[in-house]
Amino acid sequence: MNKENQDQKMASDTDDPRVDLAVERTMLAMERTLLAWVRTVMGLITGGVAIDKGTAAIHDARLAAGVALMKNGHLAGLTLTIVGTVLMFVVTIVYIRRIRELKQMVSVKARFPEPGIMLAIFICILGILAVYFLST
Repeated sequence: MNKENQDQKMASDTDDPRVDLAVERTMLAMERTLLAWVRTVMGLITGGVAIDKGTAAIHDARLAAGVALMKNGHLAGLTLTIVGTVLMFVVTIVYIRRIRELKQMVSVKARFPEPGIMLAIFICILGILAVYFLST
């Protein structure tokens, strides 16, 4: 009888809907955080491209006038774009690992990738393309 009570208690602990709700709440909070990182990284990549192209235009105008102060701002823009892209890779990998850990805790498994992961991968590809086109 005692063993039977323990088995019932363990079954009720693993089927507790509060655990599933807590995990779901945590997953949604993590997705909001990932989307905030996506927004930040998009700003970094856009800023890097803007700095690169803006300083190139200013430099060309100053060269034509004969008052150029520096060679170019290409390095600053390229660095900002690279940092944003690497940051997106790191944040996406950490997010995927944590989501996998949380999915092991819930009873219902999701089969499709989250839209946040697909968006983060798209931003990583966009960052790589921006770095490539800025470096050539």
